Amino acid sequence: MKKIFLFILLVSVSAAQAQDAYQISIDLRKAENDRLPVEILVPAINQDTVEYHMPKVVPGTYSISDFGRFVKDFKAMDEDGNLLEVANISTNRWAIKNATKLDKITYWIEDSFDDFEGYGSNRLFEPGGMSIEADKGVFVMNTFGFVGYVDGYKFNPFNLTILHKKEIKGATSLEVKIANDTLDTYTAANYNFLADAPIMYCKPDIVSKEIAGANVLVSVYSPNNVLSAADVMDNIDELMDAQAKYLGGKLPVDRYAYLIYLFDSPTISGSYGALEHSYSSLYTLPEMNPQRISQTVKDIAAHEFFHIVTPLSIHSEEIHNFDYIEPKMSQHLWLYEGVTEYASHHVQLKYNLYDLQDFLGEMRNKMNQQEQYGVDIPYTEFSENILEPKNERRYGDVYAGGALIAWCLDLTIIKSTNGQKDLQSVLRELSKQYGPMKAFKDDELFEEIEKITTPEVGNFLAKYVGGAEPLPYAEILGWAGISYSAKSDEMVITAGKFTPSLNEEQEIYIAGVDEMNDFGKDLKLKEGDVLLEWNNEAVTLESFQNIIQKFYSETEAGDKITVLVRREVKGKTKEVKLKAKAKKVKSSQKHALEIMKNPSPEQQKIRSFWFEPSN
Repeated sequence: MKKIFLFILLVSVSAAQAQDAYQISIDLRKAENDRLPVEILVPAINQDTVEYHMPKVVPGTYSISDFGRFVKDFKAMDEDGNLLEVANISTNRWAIKNATKLDKITYWIEDSFDDFEGYGSNRLFEPGGMSIEADKGVFVMNTFGFVGYVDGYKFNPFNLTILHKKEIKGATSLEVKIANDTLDTYTAANYNFLADAPIMYCKPDIVSKEIAGANVLVSVYSPNNVLSAADVMDNIDELMDAQAKYLGGKLPVDRYAYLIYLFDSPTISGSYGALEHSYSSLYTLPEMNPQRISQTVKDIAAHEFFHIVTPLSIHSEEIHNFDYIEPKMSQHLWLYEGVTEYASHHVQLKYNLYDLQDFLGEMRNKMNQQEQYGVDIPYTEFSENILEPKNERRYGDVYAGGALIAWCLDLTIIKSTNGQKDLQSVLRELSKQYGPMKAFKDDELFEEIEKITTPEVGNFLAKYVGGAEPLPYAEILGWAGISYSAKSDEMVITAGKFTPSLNEEQEIYIAGVDEMNDFGKDLKLKEGDVLLEWNNEAVTLESFQNIIQKFYSETEAGDKITVLVRREVKGKTKEVKLKAKAKKVKSSQKHALEIMKNPSPEQQKIRSFWFEPSN
């Protein structure tokens, strides 16, 4: 291993750079029992005692991950290979004595996608974890899960070398310094840049394309070859073109990578989704119908890609100087996640990827979700204290309530500036004012936004983001000719209004029937039933949501519906086919949103400014 490092030093860095930079080697060929060895040659140290840190929290997750628990057999050595004294002083910190002699650190990293002794109950969300599947030839490498830093030396350069078999290839947004059949070296200016760029190695299925001035790369791992990178690129091409127009005509980055890992068995977290980075996003998704996967990628990508604006180009000092061990959280998750989520839907409305009714349906869902989370404190306070258990459990509201704040803020900006500005134009001004290398002060953001908009906008932020007042939907949405009712009764198609849940086998079952309506009673659904098929489509954790959404959108009253369940009958487990005709039932709908048929000229003008393309 040391010979490999010497080779890298000779061909890639000068002696001065070698003194300054970390030289990291991870050999994928040496994977054992879902573990990988990591070797790190450290920069020259001028302290007697130092600490090596693995992240407790990483940006974008807003939850405690404790990556130190995945480190095994930690060792520190001098240049002759003699062990130095090490003390593991907490989950994520190792104190190293006689550190002026420190030359190399080694350890093994566990696979977070699988269980192991000592994992604990805090299971990592897969897009923020590490997968070591040597038997399948696939490695998901969130760099912050493999590599830490010596405290006080976080801003030194990092050179990361990955050794691998010829059959697999890596994909990442990191700068590539060396690339051949079995060895790749990536460079990062400091730990923040390294941690911000995941890597995925697998049998190559990679495509790239120039879109709006950026080199866009897609890499896909599909265990059963259900989805290809070309499929994904075809589906996101139109979206990214719309996003470029939405952002002013050109993408604000020169490169972007979509890394997509598909799984064909239940995940340890029971979830799927993505984690955003400045120049890439990493997806872990169920391997299902390719059209559905492509659409799911498109839906999630619409959100994740917009993080190139927030927080890449607009962020606070708390993010700019992120503390991976004891982080201080920003007050502005509503901006980083809420505005991003709103933009992911607004861009599709504005550039005809879906219509106004679709958009209103998404916003109505968010209104219902917001009620369930029950955030009853100012969003600034909620965000600043997001790591507290009560708030961490309600984290999903940054996507629901945060997006609704952004929607109402957009309309407030449009109305108060008489259509001269909207939320996106304000974000572009803030991006020019700050950018990736300059941070704003948390307490000054509202003031800075008011300076480039109006006092009405400043008042909105103070009341509904810095304060806990509920958003006045009827008033603000009415400006754009959209009527709002907190509650209305209507006749709707229903799936029976049972309560679904997951059993230990990750199957969907009926956990409650207390609120079951007439259609559910007609089907004779029972508590404890395991759903196997719905209208001849297999029900799984991955397919259930799509099946029910399809049922709602395509079913008419009187259609014949069949549901296959597994249930206990006289002490025996049997499969039972249930049948009934679909019917509409009276339903009290919360948060009704309707397009006014005869908007006033002023309402029509604001609506036009709001979602008609400006370029």
